[in-house]
Amino acid sequence: MYFEFARDNSVRMTAESPSACDLHERFECALRNTAMTWRQAVERRLRRLGVSRVCWMTISAASRSSTPLSQANLADMLAISRASMVRTIDRLVKGGLVRRESSTSDRRLKRIIVTDAGAQLYTGLKDEVAAVRRQVLAIVEPENLVRLTDFLEKLQEPLRPPAASWAAR
Repeated sequence: MYFEFARDNSVRMTAESPSACDLHERFECALRNTAMTWRQAVERRLRRLGVSRVCWMTISAASRSSTPLSQANLADMLAISRASMVRTIDRLVKGGLVRRESSTSDRRLKRIIVTDAGAQLYTGLKDEVAAVRRQVLAIVEPENLVRLTDFLEKLQEPLRPPAASWAAR
């Protein structure tokens, strides 16, 4: 018997060997390091063009949204602080890539609109990011890519907060 901590920090017994736990830890490290090195590869490519990853992600999220997003929505979506989002949007506004628009229903709420210049930059950067993606994924057979993608999407399911927790807020 082996002992491990459950999600609620309680201790439970398990029949898994320490080597199984080592494999789980190895998987977690591989997943985290893959995401980190992928981000770094994209950052290197964008840096050559004078754009930060956060600026790219902000323009990308705002461009792909069917309705204008608020600064707070963008910050939450990109998992960065709201103060960092304000600074990022300030830079994008100064560069003429986005503009702030007050909400008609709540004047305190600022919605972010991508300008024509921002849309052009998004199109060009999207191609650059796609080139990194193609380069990275070139080593993966298409059928393996389908299986890996399905697996990673399935892996996210138990990590999402329960739907009921949003209703309680």
